[in-house]
Amino acid sequence: MDEIGALREAFGGDEVPSQAAENRARAALHQRMSSKEQRVTSMSRRNRFAVTAGVVVAAAAAVVVAAVMVVGGGGDQAVPDAAPAKGVLPFARPASAAEYLENAAWTAERKPWKDPRPDQFMYIETLELRNKPAYENEHPNDPIKTGMGENRKIQEWNSIDGQTRAGYKDGRLVVTRRGQGGEYWDRIAWSTITSMTRPDKVPDAVPGPGSMGIELDAFIGQYVVPPNVQAAIFRHLAQAPGMTINPDAVNIDGRPAVGLGRIIEGYLSQELLFDQQTYQFIGERLVAVKDHVSHGDDGDHVSHRGDVYRQVIYSKMTIVDRPGDTQ
Repeated sequence: MDEIGALREAFGGDEVPSQAAENRARAALHQRMSSKEQRVTSMSRRNRFAVTAGVVVAAAAAVVVAAVMVVGGGGDQAVPDAAPAKGVLPFARPASAAEYLENAAWTAERKPWKDPRPDQFMYIETLELRNKPAYENEHPNDPIKTGMGENRKIQEWNSIDGQTRAGYKDGRLVVTRRGQGGEYWDRIAWSTITSMTRPDKVPDAVPGPGSMGIELDAFIGQYVVPPNVQAAIFRHLAQAPGMTINPDAVNIDGRPAVGLGRIIEGYLSQELLFDQQTYQFIGERLVAVKDHVSHGDDGDHVSHRGDVYRQVIYSKMTIVDRPGDTQ
């Protein structure tokens, strides 16, 4: 099946928009992109989930096999009036990172959603490609080594009010209340998340308690957000300078994916992964795009083009009633 046939099958049988309609959509997007300059922040591969003022945010990691964001509850969220007709992507043949992200936003805002209660939980299930524990403990900053990599399934629950979290430890589900056993953590307030409904309301780093902040491409993997918020984030990223396409990106189960991201530290491509046919957000990765030698107090670190430092695919992101629930 060719690309257009796949799109028609995925999104319905509506007619492909005329060239004039495509041109109008393209012009509108370019106008949004040039409306203001966006600040771009970079992140070290040694601290993937960057936070400001030294506040450490626990990383909800992981690489997974499926690409669909599943949302609990019923009721479809309203589609903006400016959206194209049902089943018609804004860009039938996206040619830039901004056009891919607009298609991803259009796809995201059509997902069903029901606003959660404060006592409900965000459930995120992921599969992360990492080196085997013995090697990783000795070489925490190394890329994934051939023959050393393994997939680790991770399941995490965080309450909407930020007061409870849960996960599996040694095969047992452990539920912890904030302050219990001296454990404390910070989470972005739900009211902050739901306020990000337009690209101009989306910050480069999402603010949390005190001076905490999480960069956008880390934030969208740590929180289950409403469809309109995810769409606004993608449109905000579309306006950011330096966004590029890596058409050779391939996700962990071998299906073709497109990587959209920025070059950081001069040699690393920090990418969000999207399904090439459905434009679903499916994961992220950090990969070297050229050879590089880093000099540090612990010695020199050699990177080779193609080295993967992080690869995560999101299999399920949904709202559930209690820890242990997965749907």
